[in-house]
Amino acid sequence: MMNLTCDLSLAAKYQSHSQQARVLSEGWFLRNVYCLACDADSVKQTSANTKATDFVCPKCSHRYELKTFQRRPHGSLVDGAYASMIQRVTAGTAPTLCLLERTEEWRIRSLTAIHSSFLVPDVVVERPPLGPNARRAGWVGCNIRLDRIAIDGEIAVVAQGVAQPVAEVRKRFQRFLPLAGKSADQRGWTLLTLRMVRGLRKPAFALRDLYALEAEFARAYPGNRHVRDKIRQQLQILRDLGVLAFEGRGEYRVID
Repeated sequence: MMNLTCDLSLAAKYQSHSQQARVLSEGWFLRNVYCLACDADSVKQTSANTKATDFVCPKCSHRYELKTFQRRPHGSLVDGAYASMIQRVTAGTAPTLCLLERTEEWRIRSLTAIHSSFLVPDVVVERPPLGPNARRAGWVGCNIRLDRIAIDGEIAVVAQGVAQPVAEVRKRFQRFLPLAGKSADQRGWTLLTLRMVRGLRKPAFALRDLYALEAEFARAYPGNRHVRDKIRQQLQILRDLGVLAFEGRGEYRVID
């Protein structure tokens, strides 16, 4: 059973608040969190100098990066170096981001996994370089635009102080694992289509509803001259992922 209270004794020898936060959050994660991508009951911590990965599954090697907040962001998430992140996103090696929200007493309020397959170039935004007087002058960071990620990409492991059923968490996460083998461009099209479908806020919709959004697809992919063909293709992919059901005659039903 998941223990939702951090072990404060882990931080007893640290003076820095940032070090205390790191030790407490990483200690809790290591003791309580299972792999979402397979049936492994635990994950292992990576070495201190591992970039963009804090934990890895010993069975399937899925990577996780932990970020801790008292109030987790919903619109934009500050992340590390832009060049490194965009390279990982393009190569399909970005980790699943785990957003840990805790109380002042270090009780876990929520843990949300941002599925690694949903990290595409469109959601990674370059920040202005640091000024000449900064310690790392010229360094360029990035923001992760959480508001550009379909709700399917945010999987609640803990919500409102309650651990969610393991089987349901894994089912939601593993549904989109087939996207991991696709290029960033292919994933981008699929996830943009998914976001448009969710934006319709309808349990059922027609192909013409998405055709009406053709201009938005074209803005995202200005070099593509066959937008409607791509929309139909992506709807087939979403059907194969179990997100949609095809009802015939250009009609679709959202499964959940």
